[in-house]
Amino acid sequence: MMSISNDSVLKQRVVVLDEDASFVTDRYRLLFAKVDLVSRKEDKKVIAITSAVKGEGKTTTTSNLSVVSARDFGKRVLVIDGDYKNPSLARKFGVQDEVGLLNVISKECDFSDALTPGPIENLSLLTMGRQAVHPSKKGAHKDNAYIWTERGIISILKNVRDQFDYIWIDAPPILPLFDMSVISEAVDGIVLVVKTGETPEAVLTEAVKTLGSKKIIGSVLNRAEMSWKHGYNRYSYEYDRHH
Repeated sequence: MMSISNDSVLKQRVVVLDEDASFVTDRYRLLFAKVDLVSRKEDKKVIAITSAVKGEGKTTTTSNLSVVSARDFGKRVLVIDGDYKNPSLARKFGVQDEVGLLNVISKECDFSDALTPGPIENLSLLTMGRQAVHPSKKGAHKDNAYIWTERGIISILKNVRDQFDYIWIDAPPILPLFDMSVISEAVDGIVLVVKTGETPEAVLTEAVKTLGSKKIIGSVLNRAEMSWKHGYNRYSYEYDRHH
C-alpha cells in the first residue's frame, strides 16, 4: 500500500527521506504497519523483499520501508543488499560501497567495520561491498546463491540477529537466478513485489511456487493508477497478506 513517483530522478532516491508528511510516505507507513502486525504475531524479524523478475520495485520498497520502520516506528533496523548481480542499496542511499557484505563473508573485515550509518538514527546499512579476491580464485563469490549459504548471510544473521528489531534484505529476483529455497531458509519471512500488468501470470505463479507459501508474508502489488497535476505517473501498491 504505497505510492512512488515515476520521475527518473525521484526513482533514484529514498523518497520518504524528503517527503515526511506526504501521501507517498503515509503509504509506506501503512505497509510497514501491516507487515509489523504479522511479523510480531509470528516472531519474524528477518524479512527478504524480492520480486519475480528485475525492475519491479523491490529495492525501492526495501529502502523506504527501512527508513520508515527506523524513523517513524523507532525500530533498530539493519538493511542488507543481498542482490549480488545487481547491487543497488548503496546507490539508492547515496553512500560508498567499498566495504560491505562480501568483505564480511570473505573475512576481510568484521561485521561492525562493514556497516555504514544510515541517514537517520537507528538505521544501519550493509551494502554489497567489493570482492577483493579475484573471481577465479578459490573462495570467491561468483553468484547470488553463494552469499546466501551457511557460510554467507546465514552465518552473519545468526550472529547479529539480536542487535536489531528488523533486518530487511534486498534479495535478488526469484527468476531465473536460482532455487529460492536457499533464501527461504535464511529468513523469517518474504515480501513479494509485483508490477501489475508487466509480470506474466505464469511467471508470477512459478515464482510463488519456487518460494513456497510458508515464508511468504504478503505481496506488494505495484500498478499505474493516475496522473497527478505535477505531471508524474504515480504507482499504487496494495498489500496482500498470504496465508
